[in-house]
Amino acid sequence: MVSKKRRALDKLKQDWYVLNSQHQQAQHHRAEERELYYKHSCFTRTSAGNITSATEFFVAEHALSSVVSHPPSGSDITMEDFSFNSYGRSDTELQDYDTVDPAYESFLKESSVGPKKPLRPAGDHAMTLWLHERETYLLELIRLEGRGDYAFRETCQGHNECMYEPVYRCQDCFGTELYCQECTVNRHRENPLHKIEFWNGSFFEDTTLKSLGLQVQLGHPVGKRCFNHSRAYDDDFVILDINGIHELALDFCSCESALSHVKQLLRARWYPATSADLKSAATFHLLQNFHMLMFESKVSAFEYWQTLARLTDNTGIKPCKDHYDSLLRMIKQWRNLKLLKRFGRGHDPAGIKATEQGVCTVVCPACPHPGKNLPEDWNVALPDKRWLYAQFLAIDTNFRLACKNVSSDRIDPGLSRGWSYFVEEKGFKEFLADVGKVPQEKSACASHNAVNLAETKNSRGLAATGAGTVDCSRHNFKRPCGVGDLQRGERYINMDYLFFSTMQHSKDVLVLNVSYDITCQWSKNLWGQMSNYPSRVHFARDGKILTFLIPKFHLPAHITACQITFSHNFIKGMGRTDGEAPERGWANINPVATST
Repeated sequence: MVSKKRRALDKLKQDWYVLNSQHQQAQHHRAEERELYYKHSCFTRTSAGNITSATEFFVAEHALSSVVSHPPSGSDITMEDFSFNSYGRSDTELQDYDTVDPAYESFLKESSVGPKKPLRPAGDHAMTLWLHERETYLLELIRLEGRGDYAFRETCQGHNECMYEPVYRCQDCFGTELYCQECTVNRHRENPLHKIEFWNGSFFEDTTLKSLGLQVQLGHPVGKRCFNHSRAYDDDFVILDINGIHELALDFCSCESALSHVKQLLRARWYPATSADLKSAATFHLLQNFHMLMFESKVSAFEYWQTLARLTDNTGIKPCKDHYDSLLRMIKQWRNLKLLKRFGRGHDPAGIKATEQGVCTVVCPACPHPGKNLPEDWNVALPDKRWLYAQFLAIDTNFRLACKNVSSDRIDPGLSRGWSYFVEEKGFKEFLADVGKVPQEKSACASHNAVNLAETKNSRGLAATGAGTVDCSRHNFKRPCGVGDLQRGERYINMDYLFFSTMQHSKDVLVLNVSYDITCQWSKNLWGQMSNYPSRVHFARDGKILTFLIPKFHLPAHITACQITFSHNFIKGMGRTDGEAPERGWANINPVATST
């Protein structure tokens, strides 16, 4: 009797399942046949105190209803298992989400294609599951503090004939095997920068491969000795690697055909800190790691050095020798070499000195480049089509990127010399010395501090009070030779030089749209001032259409006449350009202020 009722109940559940699936499929088809619109209203307060509104309608993405699959036969299914939306989550479930970085959430929104998926499948509670295993994790970590499986092993397993006690363990090799001193050295001839620990009878303590007798030979294949070697100066050569600071017993090859010591280090992928009296170097791995880490996390070289020192000795009992200056110098040189390498300067028969101004830049691929991405007849386009080939520029300054006056060009010379984004320093300073005494004209618009206080900003102890830039305002790209230092405030002459310098790389463009938050004042005497500047920064404007604008966010701070004359919204061919590209760039680059 019970089994008959059970079969009837199972049949009822199966029938309900089929009907439910058909119902959801029908709902899904009906949703595809109609479009759902979202209404978005934006309210803005003008400088006069009035409130304006704008409303937009856009099509919403279809929410895909999940269709429950057919249940397996013989399974115990309750009515609670049936759901019209398997992606639905209760407030309790949402509270179980891990706290994530807002930058990661933004990344997911920008990179996702199609319907948004949950951050994690329903029912996946990794942190809750881990709590049940926390004791296991802790005990395994404690076990690694001891010898583990080697606690009762009396002989080394490095090779069959080895009879020495295994008391050394590598922290970087895969596995936790212990070896004797001889086997440890032999196993690390190809990995001389691994960290070794020694079992003293009670616990592990740090030791070095140098103290165990490892000799590192350069200029010959690994494992081959040089019969005419020369020891590194004072036998205390230091290598900086991502796992810490290492002292090595280093030998250079001094054979008749030997390369210079610098080349021997470079061919081992070790970057020497100096070109003479070699006493320290950094691995290519470390320089690559810092290069990428600085771009992503904006860590300073000093913070990175402190990290290396703590990885070597976190107690402070055995402080490391200070190699921060050497690290900083190697980082600067490495970045400059990578710049030259990526732009093919090593393949020029004329050498690095033949590098021209602004050629080592990643130019905006979407901006107009005659001869590259424009049709052959672009320059004879009809007036109503010329906007297609317009160059959009945005100018701005940033006083977060100040530079302290702690060195000089003689002691710490510049390396790029105008080859990339920054203008050539010598010519820039000569220009400012020649025409830099021109008084700053006061603003006839609203009282802009950028204009009226340009000469009053405190520059005591600073080599630069900030930086100015000229960007592609449509695609947020920095312009060749479009960045330069500010000596006081936001002076016109500094911005003139940056504008005319970067325009040397867009001489053929016929339509130019330039936005600047003080363009109502800056553009007044721009062409009159140009006649007083050196010919190398002159810009031929005959036959060109130039339009000056004010970025949309800054526009309400101007008087009514400026809001009408310089608005992107009132000029044909502007599209939805806002002119605020530099501001978005500053938000990303401001954290590197600790490294300038």
